[in-house]
Amino acid sequence: MRVTAIIVGLLAAAATAALVLGIFGGGEEGKPGFIGPGVLIADVNLVLQAMLLLGLTFGFYLARKGRIEAHRVNQTIWVLVNTALVVLVMVSSMQDVQLKGLADLGEARIGVTWLHALIGTFTAIAGLWLVLQMNDILPQRLHISGWKNLMRLTLAGYWASAVLGLGVYYTWYAG
Repeated sequence: MRVTAIIVGLLAAAATAALVLGIFGGGEEGKPGFIGPGVLIADVNLVLQAMLLLGLTFGFYLARKGRIEAHRVNQTIWVLVNTALVVLVMVSSMQDVQLKGLADLGEARIGVTWLHALIGTFTAIAGLWLVLQMNDILPQRLHISGWKNLMRLTLAGYWASAVLGLGVYYTWYAG
């Protein structure tokens, strides 16, 4: 199942990357979105992140029911999809909120975006660490013993990032 988890996860991340790169490559990213006031790339990201959050939460359910192999595959897929979105959409958007000083964080658009980026970065790193550990890719000496608590904390981080992501969407497009 580890090989299946990795292959399916990489395929899902590649499909996500292809979608995002297709939007950027076609010059469509700034066109009006389909949810509300946002642009197309923001709306696509928002929908994929909502699916991701539901998927990761379902993975928590799978683990609680003892379906560990299904949990492994599920979490691997969603964490790799998230990684593709972070790298291709979110990192580049940070250029729009560069800090010139700490006072800039007082502006809602900048402050919410940086808080989202900070929590999201730690969450993404923890998620990747867990996926590498659960699929035995991470060397044994780097495995952590409190992984169940890290899984719970990471899921909470994804939820916090999602709520902050809605705040980012609002301050960028509706506020």
